[in-house]
Amino acid sequence: MATLVVRHPDGTEHEHEIAGELKIGRQQGNDLVLTEGGVSRQHARVYVEGGTVYVEDGGSQNGTFVDGERIAGPTALTSASQVLLGDYELKLKGSARSTSGRRAATPPPGDPATLADAPVKGTRAMPSIRAKATQNGAAKPEGALAKRPSRPLPAGGAAAAGAGAGPVLKGMTGPWAGKSYPINGMLLVGRAPPAVVVLDDDSVSRKHAEVQREGNAVRARDLGSANGTLLNGELLGEEFVDLAPGDVLQFGVVEMTYEAADTPVRRPGTGAAPVRRGGRAEPAAGSKRKLLVVAGGVMALLAVAAVVKSSIGTPAKAQKTGPAAPLDPAQQVQELLSECRSYSSNEMGAPDWGRAETACEQALDMDPINAEANTLVRKIKLEKEAFDNFEAAKKAIELNREKTALELLRKIPKESEYFRRARSKARETAEAFVARAKDDCKRYLNNSQWGPAVPRCQEYMEVWCQKQSKEDLEPPIGQSLRLEGGLRKNEWRPKDAMFVKFLVARTRLDRTAAPWTCPVSDILAADELGPDQASEVRAMFNKRYSHKLVQAAMMDYWAGRGSESMATLQKLRAKVDQAEFHQLADELIRDVSNVDQLFKTGESALTNEDPERAVAPFKEALATDKRIMESMAESHLSFYRKNIFQDMAAASYLRGKHFADREDRRRGCRIWKLGFDFYKGNTDLNRVVAFCSTQAQNALNGVGSCSDIQAVEDFAVTGDGIAEQVAAKKAELKCR
Repeated sequence: MATLVVRHPDGTEHEHEIAGELKIGRQQGNDLVLTEGGVSRQHARVYVEGGTVYVEDGGSQNGTFVDGERIAGPTALTSASQVLLGDYELKLKGSARSTSGRRAATPPPGDPATLADAPVKGTRAMPSIRAKATQNGAAKPEGALAKRPSRPLPAGGAAAAGAGAGPVLKGMTGPWAGKSYPINGMLLVGRAPPAVVVLDDDSVSRKHAEVQREGNAVRARDLGSANGTLLNGELLGEEFVDLAPGDVLQFGVVEMTYEAADTPVRRPGTGAAPVRRGGRAEPAAGSKRKLLVVAGGVMALLAVAAVVKSSIGTPAKAQKTGPAAPLDPAQQVQELLSECRSYSSNEMGAPDWGRAETACEQALDMDPINAEANTLVRKIKLEKEAFDNFEAAKKAIELNREKTALELLRKIPKESEYFRRARSKARETAEAFVARAKDDCKRYLNNSQWGPAVPRCQEYMEVWCQKQSKEDLEPPIGQSLRLEGGLRKNEWRPKDAMFVKFLVARTRLDRTAAPWTCPVSDILAADELGPDQASEVRAMFNKRYSHKLVQAAMMDYWAGRGSESMATLQKLRAKVDQAEFHQLADELIRDVSNVDQLFKTGESALTNEDPERAVAPFKEALATDKRIMESMAESHLSFYRKNIFQDMAAASYLRGKHFADREDRRRGCRIWKLGFDFYKGNTDLNRVVAFCSTQAQNALNGVGSCSDIQAVEDFAVTGDGIAEQVAAKKAELKCR
């Protein structure tokens, strides 16, 4: 039997027998679980077929490498093969039939098609780059390069003066090809801001390297990046090394060339390209003469062909020669729209609103009245602004700037995908903020300090009024507002004494001030059923618990404020004279803490696009929530229950669609059914599980043996009647 030897990042080795198939990945449930860097949840599989052992990548982020090359399909292994999965090295050992070399195998019937043309992102292991440090000699320690590696300069001698505007880094590969970055002072290269040269690729570290200009000298150094920086094929250290025009720098897998002020602009087919990766020299003079002879022969053949063509006559439609014809404008618009949709979608992770907006704007430049492009641009601008405000608000909260955070969160519109998350954050922030504002307001009003009272009370009232009815804030039709003295006929005064004092303070400062109105704030407004449900839940908790602190803590829990709920219960637990309530407080602290932590664990799994891992913590959280809420658990949903339902359904739909789009409909249906079991109110899930039920019936009609039953069960949906038919079919076929 064949055996797989796995070398771990710490140098230890373990052996695993290959009995048919060995699934490898980071996620529990794989036959071989590898949890270190670079390994995807379901990374690859190793299997035996016809006496030969094959390895196949499972669509992993960082890829699977055999002998230094990324594989695109099933690949045969020998005992000499080296397989890299992230930071792990795998080798074959055992009795599998040896093969003369690696070959691509035909995928077994029913397997999803491999994504051979998918864009390859950088990997953490970077075998091709690391190999360069050891080729042609003994290995060099990282950071050993203390001076610029020698390399022959491109032929052509001195450049024309004034051809360039100053020293620049110029992209050579990927989306950066042709882009120039002026070098003025210190230039930081990295994957994300504050880098000036932003290279959004997994192989590039956040702060990867620095390029520095001092006078006429330009130097570069690595900043301890994960995948290193190469200068003409050799690893740079963390000491600056001088650059010469034409030098090639490689950050991860991204290549850029250094061009000085006097470096000529190179055009395809003219001049000499810079020597890349190891400084390969220009062809020898003899080679050039051979090329000229060949070129002359080609020109002669073309001339003969032209004479023959003229003698025969010109066809009705001449064959195009030379460069390929440009894409049709309509096709270009559709490709740009597809790119825009892809970047603005959250199916493959967090959207990239900047790239999405760029793609859509390019489409609009070609077709200004394109309806879809205009709709997408409006959505992207809205979401981009909402995202920026949401992130800025989170930072403001961390710095205890609740007022600034509220101002930012209020700017997020209801139509945004970020509104629901921002709403919960806004309510938590508002409660912390208005508590202090209310205390200040009350103190200033009681001391008749109208100047400081009005702005501070305004901050409190703008939040307080969101939960008040119109009748509590404005006089009824036909009645006028009277703030002081006795009320006469057709006069009205608010019931809230503090609100009245605030209005009085405004008139004391400015008798001509316009009537005060509550500013509309969707993010702070109560839910349509919120006030009624809240009062019913409060009545339930007040009836069940006699202590005021317990009642307040449980209302905090219901609203999703787990931390505040536990803090209130801890306050009760610290009161020595309330010993009879300590056991109850301990039990509730345990339950609230469990729900809060399990909820965060499940949400973290959804953020990582893994709804299957979220099932267990979410189910445990719901069971504890039911114990806390008792009879109202299903009718008066707590914050936790409501968000578990909605988030699990939405994430399951997107993840299932990911697999269904890749022709793995069985996997897609299994994930869709997970979300459907949690929440049946998602319209997208209702549509796709109906498709799964149809697939189950079709699969059942084609069952010929017990081995076919599993496919039916993967598609079948609870309650669609397929389970009963499967049981009957199992009995008929005598399946165990």
